[in-house]
Amino acid sequence: MHYQNYNYTSKSEVIKILDSNTNIIEVIIGAINGINDPEWLEGLCIRYILNEDFGIARAAKCGISDIVRMYGKLSNRKVVEMQFTQINDQELEYAIKEVKDDLRIFLKDG
Repeated sequence: MHYQNYNYTSKSEVIKILDSNTNIIEVIIGAINGINDPEWLEGLCIRYILNEDFGIARAAKCGISDIVRMYGKLSNRKVVEMQFTQINDQELEYAIKEVKDDLRIFLKDG
């Protein structure tokens, strides 16, 4: 296995790749690693939280955790929490629990 460090610094590049519907997981990870705009990143993750593809949905959820850890805020918390209530995939329960733990730990309002 070869480690890859995904890093996208251009929103337009991210949008272009996402519009092609390829490498979505890599793009979510790379955008969070390289773009310094938490609200924009939240929107990106929210767009994919309910995706039917397990890997994409998990990357979006983990992205929310990363945003909370890096910026100490989540502007769309209610939207994220509402989307979590719509998820029925048992395999994603652990990822959701991790995000909820991060919300509790890293957000000032807990």
